[in-house]
Amino acid sequence: MTERKSGQDRGIEPTAFEPLSGPPTRRRRRIRAAAVVLATLAVLGIAVLAFLFTARSLTLETEPPQASVSLSGGLVVNLGDHYLLRPGEYRAYVDAEGYLGREVAFTVTEADNQRLLVTLEKEPGHLAVTSEPAGSLVLLDDTSRGRTPVTLDSVSPGTHTLTLKHPRYFSETLEIDVAGRDITQEVAVTLKPAWGTIRLSSNPGGARVTVDGKTLGTTPLAAPVLSSGETVTLTLPGHKTWERTLAVEAGQTRTLDTVELEPADAIAHLNSQPGGASVTVNGEYRGRTPLELALSPGQPHTLRLFLDGYRTAEKTLTLASGEEQSVTVDLQARTGTVRVVSEPGGGDVYVDGKRQGSSGDVLELPARAHRIEVRKEGFAPQAKTVTPQPGLEQVLRFSLLTEEEARWRSTPKQVRTGAGQTLKLFRPETTFDMGSSRREQGRRANEVVRTVRLEQPFYLAVAKVTNAQYKQFRATHSSSHAGGKTLDTPQRPAVRVSWLDAVRYCNWLSEKDGLTPFYQISDNKVTGIQAGANGYRLPTEAEWAWAARITENGSKKFPWGDGFPPPPKAGNFADLSAREIVGRIISGYRDGFAVSAPVDAFPANDKGLFGLGHNTAEWLHDYYGIEASLGSKAEVDPLGPDTGELRVIRGASWRHGSITELRLSFRDYGLDGRDDLGFRIARYVK
Repeated sequence: MTERKSGQDRGIEPTAFEPLSGPPTRRRRRIRAAAVVLATLAVLGIAVLAFLFTARSLTLETEPPQASVSLSGGLVVNLGDHYLLRPGEYRAYVDAEGYLGREVAFTVTEADNQRLLVTLEKEPGHLAVTSEPAGSLVLLDDTSRGRTPVTLDSVSPGTHTLTLKHPRYFSETLEIDVAGRDITQEVAVTLKPAWGTIRLSSNPGGARVTVDGKTLGTTPLAAPVLSSGETVTLTLPGHKTWERTLAVEAGQTRTLDTVELEPADAIAHLNSQPGGASVTVNGEYRGRTPLELALSPGQPHTLRLFLDGYRTAEKTLTLASGEEQSVTVDLQARTGTVRVVSEPGGGDVYVDGKRQGSSGDVLELPARAHRIEVRKEGFAPQAKTVTPQPGLEQVLRFSLLTEEEARWRSTPKQVRTGAGQTLKLFRPETTFDMGSSRREQGRRANEVVRTVRLEQPFYLAVAKVTNAQYKQFRATHSSSHAGGKTLDTPQRPAVRVSWLDAVRYCNWLSEKDGLTPFYQISDNKVTGIQAGANGYRLPTEAEWAWAARITENGSKKFPWGDGFPPPPKAGNFADLSAREIVGRIISGYRDGFAVSAPVDAFPANDKGLFGLGHNTAEWLHDYYGIEASLGSKAEVDPLGPDTGELRVIRGASWRHGSITELRLSFRDYGLDGRDDLGFRIARYVK
């Protein structure tokens, strides 16, 4: 058998399997990591370059220089003495020890080499103040801050005025530079004494010495006294007090001559019965009893006492030094008799405020003036003054009035306003009919007959409000003109005045005269009235009708009476002179005025009232309405309807010439002013 050759005879041997993808994959991963790093570095480099290209240099300086700085608001690169920042909004917080931290907002612009200066304010400082003497008052910039020793906290940095005061020392004022930064500075001040010394002696010695009320000792004595002067007092029992205001230059000594103390006065405590007597001592007036008299000791003094109605009393006193004595002198009355008589009788009689008897009694009274008063229930007190005469009986008579009678006797019959109007007092206390009969010629449907009673007294102006009086309230007002004729002279009635402006005038005049306004006005409307007010108002329709129509002989039809046409000068109506202005006139009548006339140009009526029923019509208080009497009971002091839109107008004017309009029962209404419409004022008696 043939042998195989070495190597050729071997079989196929297995080898380890290595995939072709192994080692190449690890190389690719290393390549990728490197690429990422390179890319990142490239991006960062580009970002840095972009920042460096777009950033601007900012130099930030601080005062003080050592302050620390913190910036916020974006990327900030600190390059030593300056910063790199991109344009935009930033905030800087700056702080330093001893200073108040500060936050500043700032803007970085596109400009190169920008600069920002931040100055810090110093923290407050402190002053530790001491003085000699202690307890001095400390004033910082004239404001009291306590007494030494004291530490003044929170004092702002800078120059301040520091003043120290002590009662017996000269004040000291310093200019202090406060460093601030929470530093405490010490200030020590020595005040200079403001007194000198006075050497005092007295005869006799041992007198107590007080300086401005403070006891220092007894004479002889060296006493400190302020250079500005102090009151020095020496007192010794049995002697008069010696008192002077003395001054000594600071630091100097002054010796005063010996003070001779005089013996003390004697004291008399003088009284009289009755009191109030005048007193003279040795002919010199000294006052009225009760009285304390200082008298020279060891000498006689003549005392005389005088009192009306009493005999003069005289007394002599001699008192020792320091002696006190109480003396009472009984005065002897000089009397007269007074018989008090009253009608009606039975009243109580008071003399100088004290009850002394009853009406009809005879009183013996000292011969001096006395106030005698009689009081009786249901009647007003009455008083008179009388001086009784010795040896003569006087009779004092009183006619007592009821309280109501006394009230009206003291109530003025006329009053004058602050604007110059005169108002008369009226007390009608009467019942009458308003309106007109259906048979009356010229009657209108709104003149319904009503029965009214006036009980409440009132004042009524004797004339209408003039232009001069109204312009005190409203200076710009003009009554203007009509038909080329002026209506605006001072004494003519104020016209072209609305009802609301008329009551505004009433309230204004009430306030001017210190009265309570009658009308309540809000938002250009009258919202109510104060019925109990004493202020001025417009007359009520009932008051106007009574004042215009009612006479002692009954009710009249026209302002001048009952006949037609009017007699000459009966009033200012539409006459011949007004024919070119108005549509209808009174044939053949001439009053001399084409338009309005002065308020007192024509005679007053029987009640002393001017222009009532002519010249101009008049605003009244009442709402306009047509009211009839219910039953036979009269309305008492009516104020008109409670509500309404328009207000009553009464009386004829220079524009009226028909019988309908000239009648005193003619009624009109409105709210707005007219050139022939004025007003007069009234008020209640309160």
